[in-house]
Amino acid sequence: MQLHIFQHVSFEGPGYIAQWAADKGHRLTFTHLHAPAPAFPDLTELDVLVVLGGEMSVHDEALFPWLREEKQFIRRAIDGGLPVLGICLGAQLVAEALGATVSDGPAPEIGFFPIHFSQEAHRFFSGEFPASLTPLHWHGEIFSLPPGARLLASSAACTNQAFSWQQRVIGLQFHPEVTAEILAAMLEHEAHDLVPGEWVQSAKEIAAGRHLLAASHQFLDSLLTAWAASPRSPQAN
Repeated sequence: MQLHIFQHVSFEGPGYIAQWAADKGHRLTFTHLHAPAPAFPDLTELDVLVVLGGEMSVHDEALFPWLREEKQFIRRAIDGGLPVLGICLGAQLVAEALGATVSDGPAPEIGFFPIHFSQEAHRFFSGEFPASLTPLHWHGEIFSLPPGARLLASSAACTNQAFSWQQRVIGLQFHPEVTAEILAAMLEHEAHDLVPGEWVQSAKEIAAGRHLLAASHQFLDSLLTAWAASPRSPQAN
């Protein structure tokens, strides 16, 4: 199986997703949207699409003209029945493609904070699944729940932390894919975001949360396995 990755910034790569793909014998291909003149793939050649996070907003089309084409591609992928996974900015782009709105959250959420899974999440996954998880968050904007989507997880700072749509489309506001290396790079390149607030940890606190990444990877392993096996069916008109 081929997983195609939309990567928005150089230091936020697929992280644990790459390890999962290698373990399962899947192939990764990329569109590096941070590179000059990014080229989009032939949709018919893809098996699944993963849309990663980034520093920009979904509303920054004037600054990043490729956002317009990316949004159109995501919409075509969904309409064509492709499994699509969005993380952070990627989840916001996917939610918007499904008719949701993306807006400023009540407060930035940056650091390791718990999320709690809904009963719908427990129905989505098979086998043992935790009631809660403490993943990395790094966002100021939030998405509304897309029409027809099912809420999978919430946090105290952000009600819509995860959703599924027709099982094959998943949006995660948090970052379960981040590795220790990516976390260090985010702290280096995005330290300007760490303005003190109720839901913003210090760089020292975030760095100390590295031990929590393993549980997020275990969760992501379960999610990717269930998601990759989801039915491929075009959206009903």
